[in-house]
Amino acid sequence: MKKAIVTTIFPASILLLVISFSSISLAYGQKEIEIYSPILSIETETRSISIPITITNLLGETREISLKTICPANWRYSALFREYNVSKLSLRGNEAIDLTLVLEPGPEISAGEYHFNVSAYRDGQIISNILTISVKVVRPIAAVSIEATATEVSGSPGSIFSFRFNIKNNSYKDLTLKLDAEIPEGWYNLGFKSSPYETKVISDITVRARSTYWSAVLDVFCPEGQTPGVYPISVIVSEPGAGIHEEFTFRAVVTGTPKITLKTEGDLLSYNVEAGGELGVPLIIENTGTVPIREISIYSYAPTGWKTAVDPSKISSLPVKEKVNAVLYISPHPGAVAGDYSVSVRAWSMDTSQEITLRITVTKTTYWGIVGIIVIAVAVFGLMVVFWRYGRL
Repeated sequence: MKKAIVTTIFPASILLLVISFSSISLAYGQKEIEIYSPILSIETETRSISIPITITNLLGETREISLKTICPANWRYSALFREYNVSKLSLRGNEAIDLTLVLEPGPEISAGEYHFNVSAYRDGQIISNILTISVKVVRPIAAVSIEATATEVSGSPGSIFSFRFNIKNNSYKDLTLKLDAEIPEGWYNLGFKSSPYETKVISDITVRARSTYWSAVLDVFCPEGQTPGVYPISVIVSEPGAGIHEEFTFRAVVTGTPKITLKTEGDLLSYNVEAGGELGVPLIIENTGTVPIREISIYSYAPTGWKTAVDPSKISSLPVKEKVNAVLYISPHPGAVAGDYSVSVRAWSMDTSQEITLRITVTKTTYWGIVGIIVIAVAVFGLMVVFWRYGRL
């Protein structure tokens, strides 16, 4: 009986060992190959995608395997070894090989998330892990974009307008971009600068891939006499070889410059007048600015005891390039000493003013002068009488 029992137990042990070894062999055979990639998820526009993958034979003997990638609809794939498209590999024991998985979307692919499963097969059975790669396709954006915090710059005629902007490179490669500008006729392009603190003028700029170049500057000069208004200033960046042409338009707001010009007729600044007499000086008040001038007052300043008046002394409105004539009346004091005096006249408004100074020479008329003239006249008359009477004798 003892022998029979031993005989029964022994075959059972052998059967258990055989089953155990078979299970281990099956489990190990399910992952003979490892597929690895450092990239598992990416976000991109609709374009061809290249992903590095590594295929490793985990066994100590040579294996021939087939690669398969399950793609969503309207996608194509290829596994490249150098420039060759491969679908079947032979790997020696513990050998690894690097491939490039290329995923190509069809023209009808829309924005969304897509998943790709890469695995290895032998004799119709999967013998590797399943590598899943997720691709999120986003709507395409321009390769280059121009941004600005302030799109409007104000200034007056005869000043420099500075436009600051950023250039964003949305592509995956460095770009050297040509800089151009479109400005109104008669304005002057002073050039581009790499920053507000630079003085060197540049014609192109390099922007690294997926980065932004901050605070480039375009300077333009607005000429004197420019009519107030809003003018477009366009910044253009381009790279013809890459088909890049991007334009951004600023607004240059030209504000009016009030300017009044006061002068005398003929631009004379010296006049003569007798003490106690009256002098009329013709004046011209002109708007030489770029905006109308309102409420102009004309004042005069003369020595003590003198009388002055301006007609008219008020101008309610003076349009651009228009002029008004006025007269400054000057009456020196009767007892003014002969000599040179200064009389100032000013045209003034809330926004602008101008003053000119006249030199007034006073000539003195005395009683002795009048008496002298009378004496001379009497003497001449007496001589005439003498010659008339004695000449007849």
